[in-house]
Amino acid sequence: MVLKIYYFLFGHMRVFVKGFSYPRLLNMLSFRGIYIWNICEEKGGISFFSGAGNYEEVKALADKAGCAVMCEGERGLPVFLRKLKKKHMFCIGAAVFALSLLLITRFVWLVEVEGNLRVPTGELLEFCESYGLSYGALKSKLDTNMIEREIKNGFEDISFVSVSVKGTRALIMVSETIPLEENAILTEPADIIADCDGVITRIVSTRGKPFVREGMSVLKGDILISAEEEIKAEQEVLGIKTVRAEGKVYGKTVDEYSFELPKEETYKKYSERSYKQYQIEIFNKKFSLKIIKSDTNCEKCDRIESKKQLRLWNDIYLPIIIDCEEFLPYDDIKRNLDSETASLKARRIVTARIVNSYEDDSDVLDVGIEIKEEKDCYSVKAVITVDKQIGVLRAYSERPKESREL
Repeated sequence: MVLKIYYFLFGHMRVFVKGFSYPRLLNMLSFRGIYIWNICEEKGGISFFSGAGNYEEVKALADKAGCAVMCEGERGLPVFLRKLKKKHMFCIGAAVFALSLLLITRFVWLVEVEGNLRVPTGELLEFCESYGLSYGALKSKLDTNMIEREIKNGFEDISFVSVSVKGTRALIMVSETIPLEENAILTEPADIIADCDGVITRIVSTRGKPFVREGMSVLKGDILISAEEEIKAEQEVLGIKTVRAEGKVYGKTVDEYSFELPKEETYKKYSERSYKQYQIEIFNKKFSLKIIKSDTNCEKCDRIESKKQLRLWNDIYLPIIIDCEEFLPYDDIKRNLDSETASLKARRIVTARIVNSYEDDSDVLDVGIEIKEEKDCYSVKAVITVDKQIGVLRAYSERPKESREL
């Protein structure tokens, strides 16, 4: 492997030997210590690779062995450099590109934030900009440890932060604290109560005292799993302690959902043609690449904007952003809604509500939709029977005093 690298740096050649006494030539080359590789037997002779400076010696040995030698081409770095001597503009361009790349990679061209939910990204980026971390910042002047400390001191909702710069990309990873109200409910005693009326279908209690069983009817606000837990010793109740109740309670409930559909509706009819406007942003300077013609009707159109920052590889981003804004012209078309179309639309609306309103572990048992035609609209009433979790936490301190045992 080392020899192959050596011959790549100093050049090598492909040699074709013609004749029937090439075994003798190979023995002579081995005796002289001339390195050859990739020996292949071909029609009328053999071919192999050797160092470019060995040609004269190989030829002299071939004459002694009674073989004809032909160099089929040189390869390696020297050959490449000789070709570059004739391409001055290419060499200049390559040098300028290398220097430009070296200069560009000394700066930060992309700052991203991950892990934040409550802290706005824009506010965090603005805060970091005041300490030198921003688009176009010189990497050698960034003190990531200092920025991490300042972020933790400046934002109470952030418990952990990591600032890393790789390539031309700066990544701010944050972990937020648990909100005070959530942290309090995780520690203080709490009951699990019903958030709606229903019939209990199943209950799994891991902490606290269950107040209901399967088949019982409950009303909204009834206690399902009590925070008051008995302290027992050999079947004897020694006292009662308050805990944070834990468990899942499912119940069969009936939800009603009403809405109206106007008989006359307006929908968008999009044009077959769309228009795009491109802008290129270089070092925060915007240049328009295409201007929409004045006769283009964009009074009624939807706009879709997309941005893409160019990068060479992995985390090497360039200070070049392509901004594409697509315009989709449309006309407002009015149409009357017949009963059949209204029924299909109502079912789609109810289905979307079911998908968005219920958790994955809920089981929709029945859906009844009643549609009444009014003067100017269709009145829709949906009755949804569902088996779902109906238990929610309520702080023990909010329980009425008359229902407490302590």
